Amino acid sequence: MSRRCSLYAAVLLVACTFASGQLMPVAATSPTTSTLPAATSNTAYDPHFNVGRGYWKRDYLVYVHSASPSVDLYDRNSLRLTVTAQIPGAEETSLTDAAVAKTGELIVSGSAKLKSGEYRRFVALADHNGQVSRLVDTGGYAPTRVTTCDGITAWTLGWERTPAGTELKESYAVLRQYRLSDGALLSSDLDRTSFPRWPSPALSALHQFPDLTLQCRGNVVGIYEGATDEWIEYDAAERKLTRWKLPTRNHPWVQSDAQGRILPNEGEATFITGVAMLDSGEVYASFRYHPEAKVWNETVQVGLFRLHKDGDSGTWVPVGGTQGNLWQEGGFDTLRGTDGTNLVYSRFKQPGWFFSPPPR
Repeated sequence: MSRRCSLYAAVLLVACTFASGQLMPVAATSPTTSTLPAATSNTAYDPHFNVGRGYWKRDYLVYVHSASPSVDLYDRNSLRLTVTAQIPGAEETSLTDAAVAKTGELIVSGSAKLKSGEYRRFVALADHNGQVSRLVDTGGYAPTRVTTCDGITAWTLGWERTPAGTELKESYAVLRQYRLSDGALLSSDLDRTSFPRWPSPALSALHQFPDLTLQCRGNVVGIYEGATDEWIEYDAAERKLTRWKLPTRNHPWVQSDAQGRILPNEGEATFITGVAMLDSGEVYASFRYHPEAKVWNETVQVGLFRLHKDGDSGTWVPVGGTQGNLWQEGGFDTLRGTDGTNLVYSRFKQPGWFFSPPPR
């Protein structure tokens, strides 16, 4: 059996709230961890995005536009500003991700079509006026996720544009660190061949799904990789890569057989809706469990879970006070990110996003 990604089909899957695949309830037999503390604050507005999603990253809610090379930055009170990256010599530019440096400048990843007709894949540092002061040409490597630990360097996840038909077997580093001042490649790891031939480890980046996330705390880069259901950490100080295999989940791409025919949906599905790594190193995620495929009603279950690492595997432990059904008024909805210390999440039928310290 093989898998292939259909961009159009993926959009349809999102429209019906991730309705495909096979899975049982998340961590059904795991002990429940402490209850999520009450929120200490919340946003003064109710974030809503017609396409894709925004993520709370440190001091800002970051939203990357899908139809223009622009990024919206919100603080807890309102839309702070919109930055449109201006890539020199480009007639078309698209962004794949964005992070905010300690200076307040934006670090963006994406690709641009030059007036010459050539394409340039890049990581760039842009000020609040969109002016690019540093641009790293990544060549055939297409970065799909970007983050920073120090504001001086950029960590990226991406894939290499190889000759047609060879991408599945090429050996190259998926994770890379670039110095923004001169574009030097400082670190590279996580070989493409350590993943299955299909799906690609960068596939989950489509439409800003949470199935591929890249985050940083101190010297540690954290990766949630939905294509292989793994949590991965790279310790930059020790140049050490550690991987934990997670329970299989459903992800927003189409499954097909060897003849290319789309396989039917199975009877139940569990989808990840958010992932966040705190400065403490703790990892949390939110899920939705559909007891019947294509069901979008009160039978769907939601909840927040903490990652428990054991050897080279991990399990999801339920967080007390967050388990419930879809649309339950005031109930936990989705994990939306972290400011480093607090978990940022939404609740059903309540405006704004909420900030709570993690369970203890």
